[in-house]
Amino acid sequence: MVDNNISNKEPLDTNIVRLTAGLVEWMEAEIIKLNKYLPYKVSFSEIRLFNALRGKEKSISQLARNLGISRQAVHKTIHKLENMGYLELIAKQNNKKDRIIKITNKGKTVKKQGVEHLIAVEEKLSWSMGERNLKFMKIIISENLKKIQ
Repeated sequence: MVDNNISNKEPLDTNIVRLTAGLVEWMEAEIIKLNKYLPYKVSFSEIRLFNALRGKEKSISQLARNLGISRQAVHKTIHKLENMGYLELIAKQNNKKDRIIKITNKGKTVKKQGVEHLIAVEEKLSWSMGERNLKFMKIIISENLKKIQ
């Protein structure tokens, strides 16, 4: 149920940035717990990189901008995933220096398992807050995220 009595709480306790950050931290911890049961170990930064690719081929520069991290950090993560066989780097035809990141078939299997983990975490959240409240929260976020971006 939605808490309609937040007026007696401290302003920082109900700050939307703090609330969403806390929720994201919980979800990340849940995903890490689920990943422990997989034959392959992927860190949350690697999960974020997969998410940023969204099944599309992107350059290192594009990923760095999307993730808000340095190109060096993206390089480090990509090379680890490349060594594991989850990604491959393909040189651009017009610019051999800049390369495109592509998810391999092995990487697609990992990504599929990651999606299953996201669903499991969402189900756990639904059990906690109620299906109706989760649906309402998803509608509010998705409709308004488009407006503020």
